[in-house]
Amino acid sequence: MALPDINTGGWEVTGSKADVMSSVTASGESAVIRFNPTSTVFTERLAYTDSEQPLLLQNLRTNLSNVTLTLDYGASGTWAERIAMEGEVQIEASRIEHPRLVPQAWVFQGRVQGRLADLRVRGSLVSAAGLEAGLDVQLNPDGAVAVSVNSTIEGQAGIRTLAETFTGWPELLTVDSGSAGVSAEVRLGPDGELEASGSSNLENVTGVFNRTAFSGLSGRVLVSLEDDRLIAGFRDLTVEQVNPGIPVNSIRFTGDYTGPIANMLEGQLEVQQARAQFLEGALRIPPGVYDLEGSSGGIPVEVQDISLDRLMEVYPAEGLEGSGLLSGRIPIGFSSDGVQVAQGRISAEAPGGRLRLPAEKLQAMLGGNQAMDVVVQALQNFHYSVLASTIDYDEKGKLTLDLRIEGKNPELRGGQPVVLNVNLEEDIPALLTSLQLSGRVNEAVTERVRKLLQESGKEAVP
Repeated sequence: MALPDINTGGWEVTGSKADVMSSVTASGESAVIRFNPTSTVFTERLAYTDSEQPLLLQNLRTNLSNVTLTLDYGASGTWAERIAMEGEVQIEASRIEHPRLVPQAWVFQGRVQGRLADLRVRGSLVSAAGLEAGLDVQLNPDGAVAVSVNSTIEGQAGIRTLAETFTGWPELLTVDSGSAGVSAEVRLGPDGELEASGSSNLENVTGVFNRTAFSGLSGRVLVSLEDDRLIAGFRDLTVEQVNPGIPVNSIRFTGDYTGPIANMLEGQLEVQQARAQFLEGALRIPPGVYDLEGSSGGIPVEVQDISLDRLMEVYPAEGLEGSGLLSGRIPIGFSSDGVQVAQGRISAEAPGGRLRLPAEKLQAMLGGNQAMDVVVQALQNFHYSVLASTIDYDEKGKLTLDLRIEGKNPELRGGQPVVLNVNLEEDIPALLTSLQLSGRVNEAVTERVRKLLQESGKEAVP
């Protein structure tokens, strides 16, 4: 038989019909309907349109086998309060559409229990792409709906199902191993107000994002939406290594972020712990609350005991040698144009160290200027007591170092003191591309960079 269309509270149900077989036990106060196998309800269209992100389900097929329906027609109240359901159901939708979802078929199998006004539905939801999630839906008498979803994502296959299920999934994210337990709760209030929260427990996730490899990502991430603001919490987040070309190891981070959904860079980051190992030294952000945009001081990254020897090793040029430890502070700012650094400072710790720069490279840099021969000779075995620099970095990726070096070469002019003021510029994106092409990250990153360069028509090596 055909069923009437429904249009209430933003919900639209059209084109429904029932093909059911049942047994009925009735009395003067109530009736109990037990649906027999093959009892099915078909619905052409179910939609929620009272939202900026409408939801549409097409060609719903609801199997009511082994479901019991109780009509308490002797009681007072609305029919939604007098009709109860209980039993196992299977619901198939040939297509579900939502701005956040890739359109495809879904299947739900589980149990329904309760009055229609406060019905609870629990079971398993599976997308055509293979994503499986536990689902718990609670309808409330006031018209509110609470939905809870949980799932476990593992390795490459799990990420592939996410990419084929959700729109906007980053194409440049690949995961090789690890797992993530994901849960989310959404509540739609009686007046259409939306509340959402979620969490993810990460365990030893390894992969590549864009041109950066990462490994051993673990920890917990909490997210909630309140009005037009996003609140995120990072609990005991650890990463064994992040490698864009120069590896950063043993990252530890605990903190919170709060900001508008429309512009994530206008928020605040509260740091409880942020530290990492880098070039045999350490990086650290002091605990505090930092504005991501508009803060005059930026986010201060403290540099501690960086090995100049290791820095020379990772730089893609032969013949560079050095010793000593570098420390300082680099304020990092964020904007819609990118990352910037203004007047960062770094210097060598006492008693200094040594520098050796190959003569042929220096002469090529200086253009054969004979007046600079003394500088070239000095830097073949330079014992420095002072090495200090300001650091600036613009949105286009240009790094500028204003270096002051004081020291001597014991083999030159009787060890006469030498003071050098040097201005250096480096294209950091090009430098990282060179390191990535050299295979210092991993083969997956190298191949990705080669492909991007080929597509852009640029040379294979910058």
